Amino acid sequence: MGVVRLLAVLLIIPSLLACATRHTEAPRLLAADGSLRKTHYQGEFVADDGVKIRFTVFQPALRPGERAPLLLQTNPFGLWRLSGPHTPISHVLTSGDVLRDAWEAGYCVVSFDQRGHGDSGDIMHIADPRKEARDVAQMIDWAVANLAVAQRDGDPLVGMVGESLGAGVQLVASVSDPRIDALVPIAPWYDLERTLAPNRVPKSGWLTLLVLAGNTLADYDSRLNGAYLKARGGDIEPWVLAYFDDHDVGWFCERGRAPHADVLVLQGFRDVLFPVNEGLDIHACLARAGRDARFIGVDGGHLLPGAQRSPGWVPGWHIEDTLACDGRTQRTRDVIMAWFDGKLRGQPGKLAQVPRFCLTGDAGVDAAGAPPPATEFVLPRVHVGSGASGLVEWAARPLEHAGNWFVRNDAADWQRARDGWLRPARMPLLRADRALWVAGVPRATFTVDNTDREQPVLFVQVAAWRPGSGSYRVLSEQVTPLRGNGTVSTELAAVRGRIAPGEVVGLLVRGYQNQYRFSGSGWGTDASLSGRVQLPLADATGPRPAGAATAQEVVTSAPGAAGTSR
Repeated sequence: MGVVRLLAVLLIIPSLLACATRHTEAPRLLAADGSLRKTHYQGEFVADDGVKIRFTVFQPALRPGERAPLLLQTNPFGLWRLSGPHTPISHVLTSGDVLRDAWEAGYCVVSFDQRGHGDSGDIMHIADPRKEARDVAQMIDWAVANLAVAQRDGDPLVGMVGESLGAGVQLVASVSDPRIDALVPIAPWYDLERTLAPNRVPKSGWLTLLVLAGNTLADYDSRLNGAYLKARGGDIEPWVLAYFDDHDVGWFCERGRAPHADVLVLQGFRDVLFPVNEGLDIHACLARAGRDARFIGVDGGHLLPGAQRSPGWVPGWHIEDTLACDGRTQRTRDVIMAWFDGKLRGQPGKLAQVPRFCLTGDAGVDAAGAPPPATEFVLPRVHVGSGASGLVEWAARPLEHAGNWFVRNDAADWQRARDGWLRPARMPLLRADRALWVAGVPRATFTVDNTDREQPVLFVQVAAWRPGSGSYRVLSEQVTPLRGNGTVSTELAAVRGRIAPGEVVGLLVRGYQNQYRFSGSGWGTDASLSGRVQLPLADATGPRPAGAATAQEVVTSAPGAAGTSR
């Protein structure tokens, strides 16, 4: 059903936007007394290479001689700019809410189509610093020359907000343009290569949707179609990696060239396209560079239709309307506006409304301004005997819950490691003796052996089992693929989960995962897995530090496997 809804949205949105983007001439704005009236209108500029970039200006009401900060917004992948205050898509995107609030509050707001999208020319280059990022600089040039943009010491006051592709381009643009003062990237990426093909395993579920959107809703580089088909088969062409080299902020951060702007990052824990790892790395990069870098972990983000449920009416995307941080709940749009008011309007009191670091919503956990420290565990050795392990979970888990009414699973059962055949293998690590948080980026070193395949692919998830519940829950719906034999050291996808007393925490390992539908190693996968993992743990019941006798470690294991120990 999720895929059907997505296709319906993909077909309907272009017609809705086409009705909303009728081009008009810029109105006569200046009144006789020198004031400016509130209105919006369409415009365009011609980029250095001759490409037309279309945009919409939201002109606020200004008194004679008054000037206002400039706020730029641009489109996510496959969508268009916000060509009016009530364009249908503007009520889906958080940036649409912020755009209307900023316009009402007296900001000069401009929303523009990136290359290959909407009414702008060319094909998309996906945050190319020579194309899309250069267009951002020229958009600022146009706005400063034609709008009543406020300045501080001769420098225009400029902010940017946007989701996904609109988040990524602002970070790259800020590397080369110091005029951008404040950013709010929502679900951005840090390293495209890493996030689209972690451990050289392409995210075929999301890549399929991106290719579909790129070919139907935008002007897409057709060379990427062939590259996508090869990637599904496990072959990532070198030219593709080179193509995306400097299209992400990570490339610049690793060369000592951080963005100039201060940044408030919003990243979703259920986001299986750009996980929280990406936002934490962006936050760390800008913090090292001395910027005011803040981070808020939310629940949503990019949600894969058919594999994840979206709380909203649009499949594939959701950012919650409220944020619970620092012991208080605020509207997401209000927090973002407080950030811009503090940075662009010189209202430092507003910045007190903006959390500095919010990972769990638990003030005791977040007070450190970083994920909690990690505790290391030795993994029990398990065997995955079929590439189909995990394929039938859609049916097996409900049956497991139902069977629990007759034969209840207790703690001793969940504390035993199990090999995986049709079901995932399980590697229990600890049984909580009180409430805990698992929050942050686990890191692991695995040994993959006992396989007849040169490049086996396995999928690892952090999970929790509650005695008496009948089955498990995967934390944050995140999964990390492993590829190859021998030693594999890797970050796991970031997770956030509150663990109740008595729950067992561990890893699930499977040969099939529906987020990677076309990226498995085949039905014949046969491999063993062992190693060590570091889990970021925090006590959720008091000030006691993580790692200080916070849990009872599991000591039982699969038949013939080594037991776990500290």
